[in-house]
Amino acid sequence: MSKEGKGKIIQLSDRARTRYASIPADVAGDSAFPFVDGERVTIQIEGEEIRISRAAPDPGDPDA
Repeated sequence: MSKEGKGKIIQLSDRARTRYASIPADVAGDSAFPFVDGERVTIQIEGEEIRISRAAPDPGDPDA
């Protein structure tokens, strides 16, 4: 498997402000991939890079 790959930033429409980062199947399928589908994450901008990490549980969120 692969811990590195090339993804893409996707904007669904010209009016959308939200962007999505696609993660290649080789990376998402790696046994070391730390997330599951639907898991909440925190995204931080660090200079020219972004960091994606597991979000702390929100006690007021019924999906947490």
